[in-house]
Amino acid sequence: MAMKPVRIIFGLLGGVILLSAAYLGLGEPPREVETIAVERGDLELVIRVTGEVINDRQVALTALVDGQVKRVETALGARVRAGEVVAAMDNRAAEANRQRAKAYLQQQDVHRREELMRYRRLQKLAAKGAVSTEKLEEAKLNWEAASAAWEVAKADLSLTDVAREWQQVRAPFDAVVIGKSTEVGQWVEAGTKLFTLVSLARWEIEAHVDAVDSGRVKTGQAVVVRCDAFPGREWRSSVSWIGPSVEREKDKRLNTFRVRLGLGEAPPPLLLGQQVDLEIAVARRDGVLRLPFAALQERDEQIEVALIEAGRVHYQAIETGLEGDTHVEVKQGLEEGVRVVRLDGESLDPGLRVNARIEP
Repeated sequence: MAMKPVRIIFGLLGGVILLSAAYLGLGEPPREVETIAVERGDLELVIRVTGEVINDRQVALTALVDGQVKRVETALGARVRAGEVVAAMDNRAAEANRQRAKAYLQQQDVHRREELMRYRRLQKLAAKGAVSTEKLEEAKLNWEAASAAWEVAKADLSLTDVAREWQQVRAPFDAVVIGKSTEVGQWVEAGTKLFTLVSLARWEIEAHVDAVDSGRVKTGQAVVVRCDAFPGREWRSSVSWIGPSVEREKDKRLNTFRVRLGLGEAPPPLLLGQQVDLEIAVARRDGVLRLPFAALQERDEQIEVALIEAGRVHYQAIETGLEGDTHVEVKQGLEEGVRVVRLDGESLDPGLRVNARIEP
């Protein structure tokens, strides 16, 4: 009977030992985890958006006069030079008006000369007292009226030159024809659109960026450009213009601002309206301590990493900085070369027994 208390005591001690072993994980083998070293490297924060090839310098060429289209000198997709005739109207009426105005000018010139000669002749006679002052004044007025009529005839001839020029439709600058809506023989009224041209110069890329990033995007920032039409090819440009205001898209509930950049260095032959993918580098830091996001976890509004001390998991808070695509800057809390556990979003219990599997 005296042995019963001793058995009870040993039983209690055994239970305590088993519970302690279970708590400390002595009953299970250590868990194998991957570790990553804090390293130095470069970090870049980029904003990814889709852009479109644009050109603000577009013009609709219209007929300047009523008439029939006599010639069409260009085609859709053709390139034209500044001043080149792209279409011409039937100018027979305009040419006839010019010939009439030219003949009238010659008539008025003859009349002006006759009146001038008469006035000068009367001046000589008046000096001898052979002609009255009234006659001389009348001759002067007739000469001045003839001169005025001659000036009007000159202006009328100039107007016919303008009218004749208006029979031809010319390209205002070096351009490519992106729209054509006329044919030979078509009767058109003044103001009818015949062609749409876009300048060969000043092609740009425009993108709409989330207004949240308005404080990050600056002119001069480097941009990497890609296009699905040219797989495997990328080229560089830079931000050249930032829109002055935020544009609201009510249907999508988006606030954006416009950004523009040149086509870049040695771009492929892009088409107007073609879409491109942009990566705007808004921040960059070289040679900083960094870790992949897979090594971090957030708890109680702090960023933590899992360290291994004496074979067990231990968490430590760190201060982070610039975030890239896959890595984040470590500003405080860790030194270069320290190895941390790769968590991959999993939360390991503090004190868990682990074995480190070292990965490069």
